[in-house]
Amino acid sequence: MNRQQESRIIPFPHITKQKALEIAAQVCKSDGGEFHCYSELPEGCAIYRTFSDEPCWYVYAPWGDNLIMLRSSRLIVISRLTGQVFYDGPAGNEG
Repeated sequence: MNRQQESRIIPFPHITKQKALEIAAQVCKSDGGEFHCYSELPEGCAIYRTFSDEPCWYVYAPWGDNLIMLRSSRLIVISRLTGQVFYDGPAGNEG
């Protein structure tokens, strides 16, 4: 394998889907609520921020403020390599 081929190798994701859900629950300080985790940005999301070429988990999470109103879902974007939270905010899917 030459150097050019080596640079294209993407490391195996260290953060599993289950670990991403645990990280999201910690970020939310949640005792309950539904979490849904995706390997790609879910259809209908409109977050105007890009993340590096690093693979991510996209987690829909509860807001945790007990408000009942029409608004965007909460989206948490987590690095699959490090577990770093890149984004925690509205998914831009209201309406």
